[in-house]
Amino acid sequence: MASFSQGLGPRFRLLVRQQAPCECAAAQAQARQLLRARFSTARLLQKAARSSRPAPRPPAPKPPAASAAPKTSSPILGATAAATAQAARPATYAEQLALKGRTLLYESPSHFWFRAGCFSSATFCVSYTVYQYWTVILNPPEGLMWWIPHAFGAILVFMAGMGAYFVMGAGRIVRSIEAVPAAAVAASKRIATAGASHTPPIYIEVATRRFVPFMPPKKTLLLPDEVLLPFRMYSVFAGSGSAAAAAAAAATAAQASHENLAHKPMSLAERVRVERASREARIAERKYTMDHLLTAPFRDAGKAFGTAWRGIRRSFNREGFARIQLGKQEFKLDVTGGWALDDGRAMDRLLPVRPNAMRAR
Repeated sequence: MASFSQGLGPRFRLLVRQQAPCECAAAQAQARQLLRARFSTARLLQKAARSSRPAPRPPAPKPPAASAAPKTSSPILGATAAATAQAARPATYAEQLALKGRTLLYESPSHFWFRAGCFSSATFCVSYTVYQYWTVILNPPEGLMWWIPHAFGAILVFMAGMGAYFVMGAGRIVRSIEAVPAAAVAASKRIATAGASHTPPIYIEVATRRFVPFMPPKKTLLLPDEVLLPFRMYSVFAGSGSAAAAAAAAATAAQASHENLAHKPMSLAERVRVERASREARIAERKYTMDHLLTAPFRDAGKAFGTAWRGIRRSFNREGFARIQLGKQEFKLDVTGGWALDDGRAMDRLLPVRPNAMRAR
């Protein structure tokens, strides 16, 4: 046994030595296959990730330099750019009114009693002048002193002048002021001033009363620059609901117009006070009317007689009228009542305020 084992030992060791490299080679081959599989899997994942990424965008072209721009520009492009700039510009107040159509800016109150006082007084003065001229100057009675017709001549001249004063006072009163879009009128036919440098978006149509009674008002179409206000209308029509506030504002405005002084707009505190006084006056008047219903007819009759008396009195002193210039002529604007758009602020935005324009012309 010892000799067998001794003889088998070297052979066994040689077999083991011969088989060991083979096993190592198989292990190495298996490891290589595993590494290849791992690397192939990693490459597949990388390819899939690259294919899922979005394609890169091409770089944006650089704007051309200023020197590379063409020297000559097309008139069509220039007109398009001008139209675009004009469309982007905010619309003015006149353009906004032009889009709405005809817009009433001012409407005067009733002047029935004022005109009745003017015509009745003028009729009396003219009738007296004609009668005295016929009986005293042309056909004097017998025994009349020679100097009496000559002295009466001065009285007749005065009475005729008073008749003309009353007749002239009944006319040239502004009835209404409207803003008319330029597209709605034929400017070349109805506008009096030709050769204007530009066409405004609106025209001003003014309706005035004539000297002759029972005739429709005369309508005149003017440019906005031709209507000159003596002062700001908001200073007069603000808080017009209160009679006292309106009368005080009208008196102040009339005094400023007669003196040709600039009338400054009211401050915010003054506007608040006027509106508060107007609201309190309306509340107090309504409360008094509801508490004294039995005497309401007498109060209404008193108001009617008061309105008639004020109209006749105004035919003598012409109070409550402001001078407004339309083109080259002067007219009268009633500031004691009536209605004005946005309390007169619309006219202040559209029409120029030139207090000294009357004196300059």
